[in-house]
Amino acid sequence: MDENIVLNANVKQKDPSRAVVIAVTSDSIFDLEGEQGADSRSPANESEPLQKGVAFPFIEAVQRVNEKLVEINPEETLLFDVMLLSKNGSPESRSRIENSTVHHGLDIGRFCFCEEEDFTEPLRSNNVKMFLSKGADDVRRALEKGVPASLLYQHGVPESSDPLRVLLIGDVLGLSDDTAPLLAEQGFSEAELQNMAAAKGAMKEFVQSVGEMRGRFGREDSPLCTCLMTVWSCRDVCASALKTLRAWGLEVDEAYCLAGAPRSPILAHMRPHVLYDHQLQGPHHVPAQC
Repeated sequence: MDENIVLNANVKQKDPSRAVVIAVTSDSIFDLEGEQGADSRSPANESEPLQKGVAFPFIEAVQRVNEKLVEINPEETLLFDVMLLSKNGSPESRSRIENSTVHHGLDIGRFCFCEEEDFTEPLRSNNVKMFLSKGADDVRRALEKGVPASLLYQHGVPESSDPLRVLLIGDVLGLSDDTAPLLAEQGFSEAELQNMAAAKGAMKEFVQSVGEMRGRFGREDSPLCTCLMTVWSCRDVCASALKTLRAWGLEVDEAYCLAGAPRSPILAHMRPHVLYDHQLQGPHHVPAQC
């Protein structure tokens, strides 16, 4: 096993051949910013549990999905497996993070303590299907290394009883050999089109796993809600994105084609836990209809 990895002996380990591994940064799970002014190395602080961070609603929602899956089938192996990733590997930090996880009752299967420079390596070696962070730079660096990554949505914290809401920004999902020439005419370079194709490929495995999970639940009272939003593309691209997701095994609960309209009002209403954005921006003059 990777020397940076510490298994959590307080939780049951998931089946590595089936689990959907989600890595979340420690400064998203816990409020580490509030600790910077204190002497975190003191014995008193080391035994004091860390406060909840912005990822707490996500962790709680993931746990509810796992619980419901096991209720349906006690032998279920297709479960979320959360890995906490910390860029501070000091003994004091390790001890406090592990103790805080136990204190808050978090179902985190493993801890990864690594250095700032190489934090993407453990993501690949641990077969991470999605890396989540509140930091855009972390997400960008992971995407550049080919690791599927997403921002934790922080505007309007979801209620503790909300289903796990996964929002896919799917403009790239609607791309095909037919739409590429149109986008080239709209000002996209060859390199940008290649990046879009790579982003589409990175989404596939995560979407397939989530689609299989979503299929375990009915339409009503599901603990998992999936949504598609196309931001700058036309309606035809949105329709193509829906077809792509269906081909991958995911029937989304909600779909929005904005065609250049502001997305903030819908995001404020939806309050997703995860905003899977490929971080590829479209030109402002993309037409609303193809």
